[in-house]
Amino acid sequence: MNSFYEEIKFIFTDPSVARSYAKMTVFLVISAVCYNLFILPIHLVAGGTAGLGVLFDALFGIDSSITLFIISFVMFVLAYLFLDAKQVVATLFIVLVYPLLIKATSGFNAIFLIDQSHVLIMVIFSAIINGFAQGSLFKLGFNVGGLSIIPLIIYKYAKVSVTLSNSMINAIVVIIGGFTLGFSNILYALLFLIINRTVSEKVILGISKNKTFKIISSKYLNIEKFIQQELKHDVTIYDTYGAYEENDRKLLMVVIPTNEFTILRDYVKSVDKKAFIFVTDTYEAGGQDLSISQV
Repeated sequence: MNSFYEEIKFIFTDPSVARSYAKMTVFLVISAVCYNLFILPIHLVAGGTAGLGVLFDALFGIDSSITLFIISFVMFVLAYLFLDAKQVVATLFIVLVYPLLIKATSGFNAIFLIDQSHVLIMVIFSAIINGFAQGSLFKLGFNVGGLSIIPLIIYKYAKVSVTLSNSMINAIVVIIGGFTLGFSNILYALLFLIINRTVSEKVILGISKNKTFKIISSKYLNIEKFIQQELKHDVTIYDTYGAYEENDRKLLMVVIPTNEFTILRDYVKSVDKKAFIFVTDTYEAGGQDLSISQV
């Protein structure tokens, strides 16, 4: 696989890629510290390779770093056989680095003394920290390695949703953890996964600073004038067709800062109570309308 070696060479010759891997290392350190301080002590089996590491540690006393290395290495072989070079190199990096970081930070729980009796607090904080690290890795264009390689392979060849496959794999690991370590483990794992995913998505998308309004109203001229003269934003107007009433309509679209949301919404309602308003979060806005808050 020549592209595999070319990708490794590219990492060392392109400064931007090298910086990405340096950032990746930082987020893996955060994830490893979180694992040893919060997840492993309470035996939280929340899916994935990390969950299997907890499970084997609790049942057989096998060091989690060893379990993670073995599973990650197997996933690396699968990635090498079935995925593209970039994913293979990233997986190899995780195989080599993450288990070492788990081992290197394993003594942190002796330094940072945390009351492990408050399991709920441990679950919440671990989900937030891990979600931040995981979302940051995804934002850099990397996967988290481990069992997440399997959904990528399934998608490539069977076109089954990565999210669906990943959820099923996590569910299997969580259920096994529940049967072996108690039903409460499933409840805590579900809470962890919900918070973890929410935080991860927020990190990837960022915080929405703008709102996109789509408005259909017979008073569109008044609304257009208000947006341009009072709010100082440009408006895009579309010619649309209402299939139910079989008539032509005008649709206004405008992106405004979130702090102006209620101003525009209340004005539209005041001039046309029957106006159709559709509002969505906008995570990135740029172009000619320089008065819009930039993300």
